[in-house]
Amino acid sequence: MTATDTTGETTMARQPRPLMPRGLIAPLSQAALGALRGLQEGSLAALPAEHRPRLLDLGLIEEGADGSVTVTPLGRQRLVSDR
Repeated sequence: MTATDTTGETTMARQPRPLMPRGLIAPLSQAALGALRGLQEGSLAALPAEHRPRLLDLGLIEEGADGSVTVTPLGRQRLVSDR
């Protein structure tokens, strides 16, 4: 794709890069990833309190009205990409 600038010269126009959700690219500790994986696999009885705020903020987990925590589709995608 080309464009003409104010001087009349033809330049290459930049293609906007698609935005990736923060939950897929934000750094996570191995402990947080392990907790997310354990929650997904059902081997984790309760999510450690220190990981809950970050995982919620990144949209990797969601909290139900009863206080239960489940892994979101984005969280499952993150687990696949971090294998």
